[in-house]
Amino acid sequence: MLLLRISQSCRLQREQFIMLLLLLLSLAIRVYHLGFSELIGDEGFSYLLTRDSYAQIAARVVAMGEPHPLGSYFIFKAWSDIAGISEFALRFPSAWFGVVAVGLIYRLGHELGLGGAVSIAAALFMSLSPFGVLFSREMRMYSMLLALTIASTLLAWILLRRCTWRVAAIYVLVSWLALNVHYYAGFVLLAQNLFVFVSALFQPARRMSRMLVRWVVAQLGVIIASLPWLIAALSIATGYTGNLGRSPDLLTAFSTYVNSFVGGQYFPWSEAAPWIVWLSSILIVVGLSKLWMGGADNRLASSLLVIYLFVPLLLAWANGLNRQVFSPRYAIAALGPLYLIVAEAAWGHMSLRGPIAALIGAGRAGAGLLLVAAALAGLQGYLQSDRASGDLHTWRKFIHTITHYVGVLPPSSVRVALNFPDPVFVYYHHRYLPQEVGFTTLPPLRPRDIEGARMAVQEWREQGVARVLLQVVDSFWDGQGIATDALASEFAYLGEIYTGRWDVKIYGRPGPGDLQPLNVRFVNGTILRAAYARVDLPARLAEVYFSWDNSKATLRGSEKFFVHVSKVDDPFALIGQRDEPLASNLPPAIQVGELTIHGYGIRLSEALPHGRYYVRVGLYYPDTPDMPRLLTTDGRDFLVLASFSVGE
Repeated sequence: MLLLRISQSCRLQREQFIMLLLLLLSLAIRVYHLGFSELIGDEGFSYLLTRDSYAQIAARVVAMGEPHPLGSYFIFKAWSDIAGISEFALRFPSAWFGVVAVGLIYRLGHELGLGGAVSIAAALFMSLSPFGVLFSREMRMYSMLLALTIASTLLAWILLRRCTWRVAAIYVLVSWLALNVHYYAGFVLLAQNLFVFVSALFQPARRMSRMLVRWVVAQLGVIIASLPWLIAALSIATGYTGNLGRSPDLLTAFSTYVNSFVGGQYFPWSEAAPWIVWLSSILIVVGLSKLWMGGADNRLASSLLVIYLFVPLLLAWANGLNRQVFSPRYAIAALGPLYLIVAEAAWGHMSLRGPIAALIGAGRAGAGLLLVAAALAGLQGYLQSDRASGDLHTWRKFIHTITHYVGVLPPSSVRVALNFPDPVFVYYHHRYLPQEVGFTTLPPLRPRDIEGARMAVQEWREQGVARVLLQVVDSFWDGQGIATDALASEFAYLGEIYTGRWDVKIYGRPGPGDLQPLNVRFVNGTILRAAYARVDLPARLAEVYFSWDNSKATLRGSEKFFVHVSKVDDPFALIGQRDEPLASNLPPAIQVGELTIHGYGIRLSEALPHGRYYVRVGLYYPDTPDMPRLLTTDGRDFLVLASFSVGE
């Protein structure tokens, strides 16, 4: 007996040591380059909500019709208030829950009586799962949903076996938290109830009554604790239509789930995907059959696992039949039972002996190793992808561009506009831009709101804004160029720059006191009423604004004006120039005070020799030999609008 206890103790210590290594491996995988990649998509929305107070988060979730409950947002807020808002810090709670899921699946396997080898193998699958890793590296709730539903199922099993009120209270707390992280945790709770009431039919009456009393009380506790929020948000959860796609047929959906759970979304050999589905399906059948034939306790475990696996999958699939909400991530709670069943099929104990049994065992283990290899390939594909490596820094490039074009202007006089309400920009605005640089979405409140966009732009004019940077994407929100039309009514278009993903259009406007009254007349009768030039050396941009009066001019129609940025002592040493028609094809005009103004942007050379420079303007005939310039009535062939120095 003593030797048996020593042997069991040594085996348990080995398992604990292996699990410690697995947990460290899981943590390393999940935090590897965790902060390299930018926030994407809904991560920005999670960040946006965490900037509010807890009461404001609850109010905004209801007001905005957010289809996810409050739990994850409260967790992210509590953590970010302590750890800060770097990409690494914001994602770390998800990574932590992903590691917790690894430990919990090991514990669940042990509680189900599957043995140490099977429990460790399931934990290994969970550690390497490319699907689980992906959602453990995002600032979203899916790894929380995975860990909490495993914990809830583990506690449900313990409650049914040991029937203590302490376990019941912890079960209520964990299940309530799971429901407050994601409504689809309810699918796992339904699976638990189905298992409990079916298995109760096969229990002795006395044990069944005691078990059911505690179970029903625990379920009432979960319902009562969740009821206040469910009353407020149930219509949102059930009425959300989604934007992903409707569920395919059941067989296609099952294949999608299995491929995602085993090989992940970055599995490099798509032609092998059908084999993953077939091999996984065979192992599922083998694992469940093995358990069913292994005695009463194993049959009970088999019943739980089959219900725990297929009920959430079926309900997630059915929920997308009439709504565009089909996605494997909504069925992430099924990862736990899938890995336990596959591990049981591949490495579970067999009572058979002999050559045939050895051959069967080798085949089972080989099939399990093939799925481990598929998981490793998918994990490697994910970790080497742009999404994980951080090679695509589109938002940081965008922020760098904006910072570049804030230039010499006071940050409070610059606005950033997006023609699509992308919450990710809120994060990068808070993280990298001067806080005085305001931003909005155009249209600001509703899609295709022409009047709202114009009102926002008019407010900027009244606030003395001098430059607007507009990110342009193909967007239903903007409709047919509502943002650009609104900006063109109050700001001059100066040019655009490509950031690697988006076009950024640059708009400018002089203040009423910036324009220099000139009233210079040219020999053809054209009058330059006023002008202004602003040179932004950090941005390599010169802005020029003119108010021309051709009402008493004699024009051929071919006249052009030039703007030259050149050295004071060498007019031909140009670092920037622009030539535009004087009388036709003019850009949209804006009103500054009583003057009608046209504005232009001039890109300056990146290499600027030291020296003193002028911004010159003049008129010329491009269709005449030698392109002669038109003189002013006092004999000048150009006017100096501004001067500046480089390196002096």
